[in-house]
Order: sequence, then C-alpha cells, then structure tokens
Amino acid sequence: MESKRRRVVRSEGRQMIASVYHFLKTEYEFTVNFKEPNCDISHLRNIAKRTAEATGVSERTVQRILKEERDLPSTSSRFLSPMRNRRKRESKVHIDGLTADVVRSTIQEFYIVLKKIPTLAKLRSDLNEKLGFNGCLTTLRTLLRKLGFMWRKTDNNRKVLVERHDIQILRLQYLKKITEYRSQGRPIVYTDESYVLATQDRKNIRFIVVHAGTYSGFIDNACLIYKANLATGDNNSNMSFENYVNWLNNKLLPNLPDRSVIVLDTASYHNARAEKLPTTASKKSEMQQWLTAKGIQFDSNMRKVEIYDIIKKHKSNFIAYKIDNYIKSKGFEVLRLPPYHPELNAFENIWGVLKNFVALRDGEQNMNDSDTEKLIHEGIDKITSEIWHNTCNSIIKKEAEYMKYFDTEFEFITNLQDDSNDETDTEDDSNYDSS
Repeated sequence: MESKRRRVVRSEGRQMIASVYHFLKTEYEFTVNFKEPNCDISHLRNIAKRTAEATGVSERTVQRILKEERDLPSTSSRFLSPMRNRRKRESKVHIDGLTADVVRSTIQEFYIVLKKIPTLAKLRSDLNEKLGFNGCLTTLRTLLRKLGFMWRKTDNNRKVLVERHDIQILRLQYLKKITEYRSQGRPIVYTDESYVLATQDRKNIRFIVVHAGTYSGFIDNACLIYKANLATGDNNSNMSFENYVNWLNNKLLPNLPDRSVIVLDTASYHNARAEKLPTTASKKSEMQQWLTAKGIQFDSNMRKVEIYDIIKKHKSNFIAYKIDNYIKSKGFEVLRLPPYHPELNAFENIWGVLKNFVALRDGEQNMNDSDTEKLIHEGIDKITSEIWHNTCNSIIKKEAEYMKYFDTEFEFITNLQDDSNDETDTEDDSNYDSS
C-alpha cells in the first residue's frame, strides 16, 4: 500500500482551519439552544470531525492546530508556519584536513602501490582501520562527493566514482605553482580563519581567530581575535570582504616579507568578483557589449543563445577576484588552494594544536572575554617554529605524493560494483567557482 506523504499546513491554512472549527462550534451551540423538540442533531456534535471533512485534513491535524491556538500568547497572535524556524540539520559527514588527507592517500595507495581500482567496500574497510570510519556505503559516497568526486557511467553501463576533471586540473596547477614559488625562494604564507570554543557561564562562546604563518612560524602582529556574533555556526558567517581587507591592511600586509606568496582558500569573502560576468539571464545587448570590450569576435546577427555559447568558451579567462587584485597591487602574489583540499593548508594542523590547548585549559576558572583572548594568545605562543617546520614539511611531502598521481595512467576511480541504484551526476568540465 502506497504511504501518504504528510501534508504541511502553513500559517494561513492553520488560521482558516481554526476559524472553520469555531464557526461550526458556534453553529452547533446555536442549534442546541433553538432546535425543535425531537430534532436529532447528533451528527453535528463532533465538531472536529466536521472541520476535518470541510477542510480536507485529518481530525488529528485539527486537534493539533487547536492546541497550538490555545498556546498562543494572545488572541491577536498569528500561527507560525511549521519548520520555518527549525534549524537545519547538520550533515553527518564532516570533512577536515585529516579526513580529506587520509581518504585521498588511501585511494592513491590502491592505484600507485596495489595497482588496483578500489571498491567502496574495500575503501570503507581501509578507512575504518585508519580513521575509525563506521559509516555505511551511502555515507561514504556522500563523503567522496564532498571531496570532489562524481558519478560516471562506463561503456558497459556500470557506474564508477571518479574525481572531477576540473578539480584535478586545479590541483595540478596549484602544485606546479607552489613548487615554482618555492624554487624561487619566495616565502609561502598560509592564511586562514577558524574558531575557538570557550566556556563562559556554562555556555559555549565562539571566538574567531584570523592569522597567517610561514615555514618559520606565525607572521608577527598578524593575529586577529574577536568574539563571534553567534555561539554556533560557520565562522565564515562572521567575516566579510570588508573585514578581511581591514585585516590585510592593518595586520598582515605591513608585516609580510618581500616577495611573499599568500595562500588563500575558497571562503566566500575571498571570492568577491572584480567584474560581473555575463550569465544566461543577461540581456543580449549586455552580452554583445562584453564581447566587444574583450575584443572577442562574434556575428551581430547571432541569436542570444549563440552569443552566450561564445561567452562560455572565453568566460573562464576573465574570472578575477577583488582580493587577488588588491593583494597584487601591494606587491604580493596570491595562490588559491584547490577546492576540497584543506589538508594542503598548514593551518589545518596549527588550528588543531591551538584548539587542543584551549580545550585543556578552558573551564579552569570563571573566564570573561578578556581572559579567553589571553588564553588564545597563550596557545598561539605555544606553537613554536618547530611545529611550523614539521607541519610545512608534512605538506611538502603530501604535495609530492599528489604529483605522483599525475604520473600514473589512472584517474581516481572507485568501482561501485553492482550498486545500480546510486544517484548519477553529470560531469562538469567547467572551472570551479564557489562565488
């Protein structure tokens, strides 16, 4: 028997159902008082049932709405639509630098060492040993997709999971660039923003920490610590393009070594476009003006869809970001981490050291905001240049391992075996753009 999907009754509908109930109740009470002798009105007695029949919902829904009405603060209060204020359920799949690193290195081992294509079952078994991963195959598929893998059908109509081509290209470009910069002796400056949870009055308070560091250690005077607006949520929601530029101006850029290369991740405030590019929603005249300004040839008699097809072929060459342009105007270079590769940012390990230090000391005494900031600064001071050396050396080793992959004849493929009910994605060869 096919199950019925629960119907969501929004605020206006809930108000209407309550009004119908009260109308029928008033009608019944009036009839009771003025009915003729021997007149049977028993069929009018079940007001909730009549309301349900009149409005097309269940009696249980009617009773629930009436209870909600009784709980309203006042008679003038309005019903709220269900689920409107419900917090979005957090994903069960959390990807940090360690997880991403272990997953990719495990897949690499299958190709480079074992010369085999891994199955989901074998991959899950290995990840269970290395990470304690105890998720099901569906959870593992979700994890792989969040790391930039996608479904693709083979010639024999089997489904395999492959790493997106654009992710591979961006990783290769990044590895070549950072190797080139290191060979030139240019300082590689990692930057990142994270949060530290502190306990105050039995509540978790979130403090945002912004910093930068190199192989030698933290950049002097570049640390920024401030209390977040919310106790929970993504730390990126507390940072904006303007705030980030202020940090660059006042904290980072004045203290950087000459010829530094600043490594940025794909946070949204890093991706503010320097120029708005045409989209399918743009007017035909706007598309023509853009092509003319860029010196790209087109036929004025072309239709809009044909003009946009030309734009798509050249669009990626003109993607530029405000942050990149600003940093370059100050005499420094920008290198963007490939998406889904947090393990290539030194701060993945550095933040872990800091958070562990704060967690061990937090709660020892009643702390206010000033005490918490002092504790965070103390934790930063405990992260020595030796820790930075080891962290950066580990990343350089990881970069070399990733380069080995490009010397093989394989691409990252995970065999789904006979799992024919998997969700299928279409391959997207367009450049990654999170803005």
